[in-house]
Amino acid sequence: MNDSVYVKLKKPIIRGEHLDTLDELKIRVDYQKGGFNYFTDDMESGGVYVYLTPVHRNNGIVGQTIDGSLHNSGYKVLIKELSRKSQKQINLVAEAVFPKAEQIADYYSERQHQAVLNLLRELFQK
Repeated sequence: MNDSVYVKLKKPIIRGEHLDTLDELKIRVDYQKGGFNYFTDDMESGGVYVYLTPVHRNNGIVGQTIDGSLHNSGYKVLIKELSRKSQKQINLVAEAVFPKAEQIADYYSERQHQAVLNLLRELFQK
């Protein structure tokens, strides 16, 4: 199974006159080892995360931005805490998330980030 999908954003993110417009949302599911994150200066849990990143693809090159803005740079959501990587768990999360990719991208486009979080939580509440 692929670890990511790309979905067109209904409202592209305009970054500036000399920068590419971010017109797609990359949705990736992967494992992250727990520990201290020096970029955010915080402790993070290990587990399966859904990463949402606005990007621009051109001739096989994927461009993104890191400007400190939640909407322009993207974010990740912890779905399931794990002490070690499990491809089976990654695949289960991907199978649940990827069919909702269009809906996630629509919420993201409208800056409805809480709706994205709520949708992901609903998928995995049991």
